[in-house]
Amino acid sequence: MQATQQGRRYIVVDDFLSPSGFAAAQDLMEGAAFTLRESVISSEDGPAFRSRGARFRHDLGTPDAPRQAEVYEELARTVRTFAHFFGEAGADWDRISFAFWKYPAGSRLGWHNDAGLGRQGEFILFLHDRWRPSWGGELKLVDEDPLPATEAEDAVKDLVLRMEARIERSRTSPVAIVPKPNRLVMVKADTVHTIGRVDPTAGDALRRTLTGFVAKSPARQRTRESALESLSALLTTN
Repeated sequence: MQATQQGRRYIVVDDFLSPSGFAAAQDLMEGAAFTLRESVISSEDGPAFRSRGARFRHDLGTPDAPRQAEVYEELARTVRTFAHFFGEAGADWDRISFAFWKYPAGSRLGWHNDAGLGRQGEFILFLHDRWRPSWGGELKLVDEDPLPATEAEDAVKDLVLRMEARIERSRTSPVAIVPKPNRLVMVKADTVHTIGRVDPTAGDALRRTLTGFVAKSPARQRTRESALESLSALLTTN
């Protein structure tokens, strides 16, 4: 599998699934139940639709693992293939979580970094049939290793404002990745990124994705507080 584009903190793979595999993934998405969710990043983002999530062990897609949907298994194999990016299965990460998302016109997801909770990174697979670049919805990210937070930034409670302050200190400009159908994007944890607002000209077209996190389970039993934090974090995916 060859990367179409890559940087320090992201990898893009186009034509990720075969035509039949892509159609099967779309069917899986259409069969899922969705709930309209308000953004947990910013009240200015607007709501998006999210399916119930699923969580799998690191051996998903291996010969000895129970069979799952083709798209899940292919994503798990890809995560293992890019061990230099996500780390070694079973050692650096041991679980993958998945959820489908639909972003309607007018919605976005503000600047954030998906850090903590044992995460090594995440991935986004675009599942719409067609997407015009003028419809927005780009995945924008800062392709730069995280800068140490300043005291002033630490004092800011608003996540978006903290991330914007980091961007202002960045030595690079954000990279914009167009949500091309059947395009897979892999992103390292603690990368500052956002989903651009879907333009009103998209009409009824929805920005459709299968998004997941690659993470290491905590070694100790989580407290109720950390469990609630994890649940909240699962809702802030792309």
